[in-house]
Amino acid sequence: MSKLADLKQTYDEWNKPSTAEKDEFYPTLYLEGQSLDAMGIESVRAGSKLKMVATVRVCSVSDNANGARSMSFEIIEAAMTPEGSEKDAAKILFPHG
Repeated sequence: MSKLADLKQTYDEWNKPSTAEKDEFYPTLYLEGQSLDAMGIESVRAGSKLKMVATVRVCSVSDNANGARSMSFEIIEAAMTPEGSEKDAAKILFPHG
């Protein structure tokens, strides 16, 4: 398996949204309920970290003269699992239920 790469990026001053709280962002992926159900994702909270393994099909690749590159792909199959041993905030605050 390939080494996982950190995909964090930083905004240039000219394209930083006024609503951005930090100078960093990550690529995002939207999955609808049917895809989440297929992967067995029932309950997850914003900010949780999951590991994703996927088989994808490349739809398009773009290389231009100024060095900018991009790629789009379809997700053919995927699986997600919790990363490490995350602790639930409620269990930390209320250890006895």
